[in-house]
Amino acid sequence: MSQRAKETFSIFLSAAAALGVFCFLFLGQGWNLILCMALAAVLYLALTLILKPSVRIGRTAFSQEEKGEHLQSRLGEAGEDYRRMVKAAGKIRDANMRERCAGLLRTAESILKYLEENPQKVTAARRYIDYYQETAANVLENYTELQETGLNTAEVRRLKKSTEETVEVLQEAFSLQFEKLMQDELMDLETDLKLLQENLKLESGAAAWDSGKQKK
Repeated sequence: MSQRAKETFSIFLSAAAALGVFCFLFLGQGWNLILCMALAAVLYLALTLILKPSVRIGRTAFSQEEKGEHLQSRLGEAGEDYRRMVKAAGKIRDANMRERCAGLLRTAESILKYLEENPQKVTAARRYIDYYQETAANVLENYTELQETGLNTAEVRRLKKSTEETVEVLQEAFSLQFEKLMQDELMDLETDLKLLQENLKLESGAAAWDSGKQKK
């Protein structure tokens, strides 16, 4: 069911429930007309908020107010640029360049998977999506176009070499962007490791004390 269809259904269900309550109270119980209308209106508004469909991205659900559709669109852009990179890299014949591209693609794939599982980080990845990954896709496509010319002049060789160096720079940039996105997780991991080390020291100290006590 499409998002629009879900919204229409939720509105219909809310209206039907509110009408049912109105009829029961006014026609069945003989309550005051104004009071019945007010109660039905409150029930309708409450149900529309409760039943309003959410946009789900990965394991996270977003309401329309949280711009779930916008985040989904941004993820789509990231996925499209990644597929451009994969397609261009698949056409590269030079072994050294293919190896460099393989590392770049692994990092890009990891970032895309991370964003799909943590869509709340998509906004923080704006520069990566709009600049770094799009630039990488353009660089690889330009390289394949240059390759397909079949030219082997000094200028072409220079441009190919420059592109290889650019891919290395992009690899480092991708890694730095990924590290920034995962900063919270890295801090949590560091905290957990420190806590574990402290607990191990305490347990080791307690064991040594018990051992010394038993010898006495």
